[in-house]
Amino acid sequence: ICERAPLPQSDSAQNKPCPFQTISNGDVHKYYSAGAPYIIHIEDVLAFSQRWVELVPPTYDEYPLLYAEMFAYSMAAADLNLKHNLIQGLFTGCMTSWPHTHGVEEHEALEISAKNYANLFENPVSGASFDPESGGAVSCFLPPLSPPPFLHYCQRYLFATPYTKDAMEDRVVHFFAKRRVDHDILDCNRKVVLEPFVEDKSTKVPHGSERNWHTLAVCATVRAINFAKSKAGCPIKTD
Repeated sequence: ICERAPLPQSDSAQNKPCPFQTISNGDVHKYYSAGAPYIIHIEDVLAFSQRWVELVPPTYDEYPLLYAEMFAYSMAAADLNLKHNLIQGLFTGCMTSWPHTHGVEEHEALEISAKNYANLFENPVSGASFDPESGGAVSCFLPPLSPPPFLHYCQRYLFATPYTKDAMEDRVVHFFAKRRVDHDILDCNRKVVLEPFVEDKSTKVPHGSERNWHTLAVCATVRAINFAKSKAGCPIKTD
């Protein structure tokens, strides 16, 4: 990769390795294993963008899969010695762990919040996926439960009802997956509210606290999309 995208060097430094080739695993995890959202100073962004663009093609040739551009991002930052101050707990979902509940009250709020949402599908009522007065995703969480401000949209989130039973018979799997969302979902001409998708009952679903977070992730994504549409002034049919 470095041979195909070498850093500008003086004649006396020919064939010198790129900095990303020599940093330790410890420094990789401490400074460069970064994910969105990113904040970068305007004085750094042009040089960084240029180096990132240079590294993406040879990186993809070596690793022609998703995340190649993210590996190139980390290598570009290392090459320019742009050490990141990594902040934990800003987002959850795909590629990171679910938040830890601290104390009995948060744990109970997590359990009850998830069961309350699942119950809306076991005992169908109007407004399960959108309530104009709810405030969107925030309506999914009972206090003192306070989730991170960002949820990774790339993940597939799912849960099954009846929520408290593991039996396969009469089970319905509810899920959210971004590729199932129509591209014109925010078009005001589409007045129907977005609902969780339904899948075959044999689908494997998470258990324990992971199940609760998956359930609330479905709730948060669906309600956030519907809430955003309503805030744009689009009429939405809620029943």
